[in-house]
Amino acid sequence: MRRACRAASLAAAAFVAMPAAATEDARDLLAFEELTDGKCQILSEGGKLVVMRNLHPERTIRYRLVRLFMDVPQGRLDGEIAAGEATQKLGCSRVNRRVQSWRVERATLLEVSK
Repeated sequence: MRRACRAASLAAAAFVAMPAAATEDARDLLAFEELTDGKCQILSEGGKLVVMRNLHPERTIRYRLVRLFMDVPQGRLDGEIAAGEATQKLGCSRVNRRVQSWRVERATLLEVSK
């Protein structure tokens, strides 16, 4: 009986872990780029505009980003970015000479609607 329960628990755990692998794939499809931008340069010397792009050719990605200022989490940003869509502006890479960045907390590929 114990073996059957343990086997069922292991099978359930393996099934639950499968979506996480798909989530990891979606994270890899979000690309961050830094672009020269006059406003960011004025805000802080060397600052660039950080944008995000969806690299998947067909599917929209639902994401949650964490904004970091001096490596300290400051807030979260939820949204969706369509395949082939223009880049999404996030903000400046430097503010008051301090580094600002974004990290993907989670991302999911959405089904293609027909």
